[in-house]
Amino acid sequence: MIMAVQFSKTLGFSSVTALAVGALFYVLSAGKSAASAAYTVNDTYLGTVFVLLLALIIGLAVWPRVLERKR
Repeated sequence: MIMAVQFSKTLGFSSVTALAVGALFYVLSAGKSAASAAYTVNDTYLGTVFVLLLALIIGLAVWPRVLERKR
C-alpha cells in the first residue's frame, strides 16, 4: 500500500512538472513558428507532445529521489 501511495504522489508531481515544461515549450515554439516558415503548426504540436513525454519520463526517474530526501 505504501508503494502505491508513493507512486501516485510521484506520478502527480511528474505530471504537473511535465505539463509546465510542455506548456512552456509550446508558448516558446509557437512564437518561433509564427516568425519562421521553416516550422509548421504540426511541428509545434508534435514537438510539444515529444517534450511532454520526455519530461514525464525524466520526472518519474527524478522525483522519487527528491521526495526521499524530504523525509
